[in-house]
Amino acid sequence: MTAWLIILIALWTYPIISFIVLRLTRNKPELRKQLVWFCIISNLIAVFGLLTNISTTLKEFDWIVLTSFYFTTCLLLWLGFELKNKIFKVLSVLAMICVFGIGYISGTIGALGVGFVTAEYNPKAEMWMGDGIIYKETGLGNAVSDYRGKRVEIYRTIRWFPLIEWRIKNKVYEKYITIMQSPLTVNYRPVEKKIYLAASMWWEREHKQIEWADTLSIGN
Repeated sequence: MTAWLIILIALWTYPIISFIVLRLTRNKPELRKQLVWFCIISNLIAVFGLLTNISTTLKEFDWIVLTSFYFTTCLLLWLGFELKNKIFKVLSVLAMICVFGIGYISGTIGALGVGFVTAEYNPKAEMWMGDGIIYKETGLGNAVSDYRGKRVEIYRTIRWFPLIEWRIKNKVYEKYITIMQSPLTVNYRPVEKKIYLAASMWWEREHKQIEWADTLSIGN
């Protein structure tokens, strides 16, 4: 829910905030230049994190960094609008209509769709197993989609600095039993460097208890 709200707030406010920021820095070119560079650096950090599966353990902060792409886009569009060249000004206006229009539609009548998309990247369960190992479980699909599944991810962090995390294991399950039980039963055995997953449920059609299990090796 928090990630969904962060994205909606970004879609609603970033076009306005970026305009106000540029107005306040109109006579401060050096400050404006620093602002643009800050946005670009934030975007590069976000791209690096996406490519390497490195993130922070502060999920709200991660989502804010990801929305910086939209803020930078808004900022550049307003900068283009301020240029004296009429061609760039017209192109910026046309781009604003498209970008801001899609943004406001996604943040209003399309808010539910944004929620569905966000849910597939927002863990439903997170467990700190010890030894710097973090278990995350995310549901895939929704009640109205054809595809349903569950993604299990294992992250490692630094025990004395539990702020940065990086993914070391990723696996998707599509069996019905794994979807129905949330979270799965998780047993981490540090000596073996393995995580044991299990689930069980009553299968009414066959009138019996069914069991499921899997093992994830996390190496050194």
